[in-house]
Amino acid sequence: MERVHVYRWQKKFYVGVEGIDTEHKNLLTCLNKLIVAQDLDRAILLKLADEVISYAEFHFLSEENLMYLLHYPRLSEHAAEHRTVIKTLKNKRLHLSQSVVHLQEFVEYLVHWFIEHTQTTDRELAAYINDYHAEKGSPEYLIKSLEISV
Repeated sequence: MERVHVYRWQKKFYVGVEGIDTEHKNLLTCLNKLIVAQDLDRAILLKLADEVISYAEFHFLSEENLMYLLHYPRLSEHAAEHRTVIKTLKNKRLHLSQSVVHLQEFVEYLVHWFIEHTQTTDRELAAYINDYHAEKGSPEYLIKSLEISV
């Protein structure tokens, strides 16, 4: 099997919202744990792939809740993209359970999507969040006052 290399956090991945950037770093960490374990037992690889998917689901829910609370106008489009990613990852996880040669497909799909998504869709979201002005005392104001460190 061809070696899959670890992906380092890069400046270009920052979207400018602390909570989202932190969760993106954690997602990349989960993916890298899977990559460095590529020579281990298949059962371990599958558990790590499950962790990647579970963390992605958590991150997407977190992001979608934030979009909902701040009345993001493109919430449904953004959430639909998240659903597609999870469906694809679960499908690739199924292939991975059949043979570890599919590890590279799983990793490359997520990395390609991650790079594209952080630099486009999530940057648009971050711009909206950073420009959002909530009425003082509103739930939105309280969320925003947390520095969006969800």
